[in-house]
Amino acid sequence: MPRIAKAYIALIIASGTTVLLLAAGSWSSASLRQFAIYLGLAAVASTLKIRIPGIESTLSPNFVFLLLGMAFCQFSEVATISLAAALVQSLWAAKQPRLVQVTFSAATLILSASVAYQASHFLLGRSAVDSPVTLVILAGSLYLPLNTALIAAVVGLVDGRPVLQVARSCYEYVFPYFMSGIVFAGLVSGAFSRSTVWKGALLLAPIVILGYVYSLSRTAVVAPSAVQLTPTEDEELVEVGS
Repeated sequence: MPRIAKAYIALIIASGTTVLLLAAGSWSSASLRQFAIYLGLAAVASTLKIRIPGIESTLSPNFVFLLLGMAFCQFSEVATISLAAALVQSLWAAKQPRLVQVTFSAATLILSASVAYQASHFLLGRSAVDSPVTLVILAGSLYLPLNTALIAAVVGLVDGRPVLQVARSCYEYVFPYFMSGIVFAGLVSGAFSRSTVWKGALLLAPIVILGYVYSLSRTAVVAPSAVQLTPTEDEELVEVGS
């Protein structure tokens, strides 16, 4: 592995660890029940993994529940949900998971979610509490390119491929799913009150499963054109918190 790739991985892991420690040190929760539901749904959604053709990475619909968490949970809760989602996505049905790969995947998801949370709340200010739909849209618009960039960078550095080319390939594939997820998360955040939005999150579960089934069928169609880039069963994939 190139030195620059090792340095990048170490930087991301260190940054993600720092953010997680800061979140742990400022732990607070407005509703433990709501937090537990988002955590459980994000973890379950993380088991629904789709390989992204052309790069060694997977897509998961856990970001839908992360977006709802960004609108209705505290920062420390969002960081915890991100960690749980990343660990499940990396370890579920994995052949031989490596510690560095699991740690890096968790760090990228924590960083993406944390930056999207903090930036969207900062930009909206006090109106963030009263504008959950706007916050979901803004947070999703920040989360998608950031998460894609972090993943594309490591894939490009490790494989010696142009980072922009990898990012474009990843972005083009995941964009429709992210947009659909943002729409559904926005609808739920606008249709339910802050105290009952967890019910809307539960209603999203079957929609997420249907989307996963559709993704499987789509991947089966496009995958043959990228057979030479598909990892073997023994290789671990970089996870997109997506």
